[in-house]
Parts: sequence; C-alpha cells; structure tokens
Amino acid sequence: METSRVGKRGTIVVPVKLRQRFGLKEGDLLVTEEREDGILLRPAVAVPVEIYTPLRKAEFLLNNAVTREDYDQACEDIRALGLDPKTIPHTEDVRRNDLPTAAEANKQWTALRKNLSKRALKPGKHA
Repeated sequence: METSRVGKRGTIVVPVKLRQRFGLKEGDLLVTEEREDGILLRPAVAVPVEIYTPLRKAEFLLNNAVTREDYDQACEDIRALGLDPKTIPHTEDVRRNDLPTAAEANKQWTALRKNLSKRALKPGKHA
C-alpha cells in the first residue's frame, strides 16, 4: 500500500506501480465512487456516441425496408420526422414496388428454411 497526497484543486497522484498495472496514462478517465469505507477509483471507458440527424434516420428506415409494408411504415415514420420520403437519398436503390409483400416474404423464407433443412439432412453433402 502506498500513500498519495491530495494537491491543489483536488489532484491526486496515482503511484507508478498502480498506473502501470492498470495501464493508466495522462488524460485517462477514472470513475470515482463513494463507498462506506472510502473512495473507490476505477479506470473508465469513454465510448463516442454518434447522434443521428433526422435525415440519416430516414435513410436507415428506407434502406432497411424488407417488405412493402416495411417501406410504407418507414415512409410514415419519416413523415412523422417532418421529412418527405421522396426527398431522402438512398444508399441502396429501394423501390417499394420491387419489394415483396409480407406474405410473399414469409413464403420465400419458409421455402428457404425447408431447402436448408433438406440439405442438412443429406449425408456427405456439406460445403
């Protein structure tokens, strides 16, 4: 155990051995927590947070539409953001009428799952 001194403005020097052991460098963040028997210092992790604009959210909504119903709901949500869906640039060329309906998509997924199940049951045919 080593002793540290509280300096002006509350600065505390963390002993070298502890800084090395926990990989602390100048400018790193520490979480300070009040405990019944004292103060706990722990290394903190700062994660940058991206804040999306309404336009970016609208792009996500349109690009993630899988069915016509999804696309219609995305357009409704975009209008709720105060934007016109027709003015939103797409990173993928999503056209409502090219998308399957929810019923068509379910039929396709059911057929795909059935196909995969059949392949899984065949011995010696694994890729």
